[in-house]
Amino acid sequence: MLRDPAAAAETIRRTAARRAARYAADWQAMVTQWGADEPEDRLWVMYSANYLLRTGSTRWAIDPFDQRSRLPAAPAVDLEHGLAPLNLAVLTHRHADHLDLALIHALRRAPIWWVVPEFLYAPVVEQAGVPAVRVIVPRMLERIEVDGVALTLFPGLHWEPRPEAPQGPPRGVPAVGVLAEFGGMRCLFPGDTRTYDAAQIPAFGGVDWAFAHVWLGRGCALLEEPPLLDAFCRFALALQPAHLILTHLHELGRQPKDYWDETHADLVRSRLRQLAPNLPVEARCFSESVALTC
Repeated sequence: MLRDPAAAAETIRRTAARRAARYAADWQAMVTQWGADEPEDRLWVMYSANYLLRTGSTRWAIDPFDQRSRLPAAPAVDLEHGLAPLNLAVLTHRHADHLDLALIHALRRAPIWWVVPEFLYAPVVEQAGVPAVRVIVPRMLERIEVDGVALTLFPGLHWEPRPEAPQGPPRGVPAVGVLAEFGGMRCLFPGDTRTYDAAQIPAFGGVDWAFAHVWLGRGCALLEEPPLLDAFCRFALALQPAHLILTHLHELGRQPKDYWDETHADLVRSRLRQLAPNLPVEARCFSESVALTC
């Protein structure tokens, strides 16, 4: 049975309106907390599957994003001031809800280290104008350390077969996942994933936190039980997390059939309770945070 597309579209419209009305206040609260001199390691969701992190004395981000590109009614905020503490940013792939070249351009003169895969070097340097000396391009599976954060980039699984042409090239884009290590903590960000084959993820062993981007099948968000629900859950478990956080919710640039929200997070939690009843599983949306403790 399908959820009503018209009702789903209206829900998205109302969500966007609420988000736009609260954007300035939520943004200011988030960057104030993120920039505060606090001892607790913590992560904030900057948009849908974009992250601000405070780990030790380092302020860093994965796919920093100004969601006004999705919320044209939202008021302007002082991005450069709010993100002034940023030491380091990691970029994963070239999709509109992850690679924000306008924001990167606005921050191009800031003393930020940009850690990028080779396929994003040209957009960051030539289009966004970041000085090449501020860009680090690690080899895949090379462990590097920047400002007290150890990072290992690895090939992502942002590819899916095309049912209409199974022998042809898959749909998707080059992408990377990230293993981040700091203060004795290990956090795994497999990134946007379309092929739930954990055997293709490097064998990192157990991690303290994994951040899984909810995607349960192309065009399937209105189904009562999307077809990749079980595959997503088993993939998440194969990451061996002590804690699992679900993100990639309320991506406001999507149509209802591809829009993932708390309804889908609840489906995932329910299935995971059957598969791994002792695993803590939570969902996080824009401006919400999680304390990165053991």
